[in-house]
Amino acid sequence: MSSDRLGISIIPGAGWSAEDICSVAREAENAGFDAIFTTEVNSNALASAQLMGSVTERIQVGTWIANVYLRHSYICAQAAALIGEATGGRFILGLGVSHRPVNRALGIEMAHPLQDLRRYVADVRGWLNGEGPTTHLPQRPAARSVPIYVAALGSAAVEQAAEIADGIMPTFWSLQRVARSKEWISHGRARAHDLGPLDVTLGLPTFIGDDLNDMRQAARQNLALYTGFPFFQRLWRNSGFEAEAAQMAAGRGAESLSDALLDACCLIGPVEHCQQRLAEYRATGIDLPILAPPIGPDAARIVIRAFASG
Repeated sequence: MSSDRLGISIIPGAGWSAEDICSVAREAENAGFDAIFTTEVNSNALASAQLMGSVTERIQVGTWIANVYLRHSYICAQAAALIGEATGGRFILGLGVSHRPVNRALGIEMAHPLQDLRRYVADVRGWLNGEGPTTHLPQRPAARSVPIYVAALGSAAVEQAAEIADGIMPTFWSLQRVARSKEWISHGRARAHDLGPLDVTLGLPTFIGDDLNDMRQAARQNLALYTGFPFFQRLWRNSGFEAEAAQMAAGRGAESLSDALLDACCLIGPVEHCQQRLAEYRATGIDLPILAPPIGPDAARIVIRAFASG
């Protein structure tokens, strides 16, 4: 794989049309991006990835992430196999447990997320390999290999992901946390006897503009939603932002996102500064940075143009 791979993620559930999804995917491919991912936020991530794959030829398409509680592992594997075949092997299946408030709103309990995720990944991999009982017909292996990536934030989740997956998908990590993660990854990968090298991705919220204060305000508006999720509160607390995490737990929302926190886990400010920060993340060992633009197709296009290759 190239040492300077670059991905981008979109949030199509936030007012995007099908044509928006298609046009942005084509623009990312034409700009030289190596991968484009779609979140499962008020949307179907697998359907969105299939749509992106249908209008592109080279770029990898994937889910970032598909919620394991929303579909049976058999249906997930069959959809992934179809997308993988239709795209000529360009599909990456990113899986995760989402968040308790999200799942609770859908009537879903997630009492044991790590165990549930481990079992789900094993089941999906088995179906993709053609294993499992006969249903209408005997199972058959996927026509194309489908790599499975797993969302992970904390040490236990990262260690498990490194053990069971082809890649990991954290986000909101500072450079210091990336460095700390190497030990967790090493412990988990030592138990992964049948898997190749681990692909380490990282989601990087990206806000490009010459006025740093304006960009920080834009970041607060876009990221306030995440401050209400306990997983992220714990992540930021363990990353040294205890006061900010306490404000999040108290419901302070955007106000809890300090300048220091935003500067630590985002690409934010003038494009030259963002490119420098991206280079610093690459230097820590991130294999595939995934830029996460503000909400909306036009914001995605700004990031695509700013990081276009050539």
